[in-house]
Order: sequence, then structure tokens, then C-alpha cells
Amino acid sequence: MRQPPRLFAPYQPRFDWNLWFASLGTWREYPFVLRTEERLLHNEPWVLKLFASNPFAANPPKRVRAVLWQYWFTDLATKRATGLWWRRELRGLYAPELELGPDGRPLVVAWPGAGLSPEAP
Repeated sequence: MRQPPRLFAPYQPRFDWNLWFASLGTWREYPFVLRTEERLLHNEPWVLKLFASNPFAANPPKRVRAVLWQYWFTDLATKRATGLWWRRELRGLYAPELELGPDGRPLVVAWPGAGLSPEAP
């Protein structure tokens, strides 16, 4: 929230750019989102390379979800007072939340539209 907006014109990071486009539609239209969640549950190295760092270095995550946030620039007074470039609002779950079942296959534990806690990271 304290980082200024970044420009990589004309290049856009491929994975980030694809996620942005996916957010304009539904997870059913962009199956790579659900496939990425599944592979994160297995801590697959080639998928983790899509991210700046590996938050699951010790162990694979127990659950994975994709959420939507709406972002706005802060006004100048807020930026000066707090240092924050952005304000955001949680919009909800974008794709099914997954965890691995006892057989190692992904299970849906929450569906989009089911609601989220406001503390979501």
C-alpha cells in the first residue's frame, strides 16, 4: 500500500497482466487461475517462479484462494498524512478456495459469492 504505482511500459509482467484480465471476467472464463491454485497446493516450483518470492518455502499451503480487491489512488492529503498511495476494498472470492483432500486431490472449501472475512490479506 506504500509502494508507488509501477510502470513497465510497454512490457507488463505476464502473470500479473493475465490476472488483471482474468479479473474482468469470471474464473470459469480463465481456468489458469484455478490451475494455479491447484499447483500452489502442491508447491510446484515452476508455478512459484511466477511470484516475487515463495511464501511457502517451508511447506505447501493448506488452503489457497484468489480474492478480488478494488483499488483507488488516495487523495493528496491522505498521501501526505499517511504515506499511502492506495486505498482498497475487498470485493470477495474470485475463484473457488481449495485445499487438498486425503487422497491428494483438490477439494473446494468455499465458492465465490459465499462471503469473506474483512481481515483477508
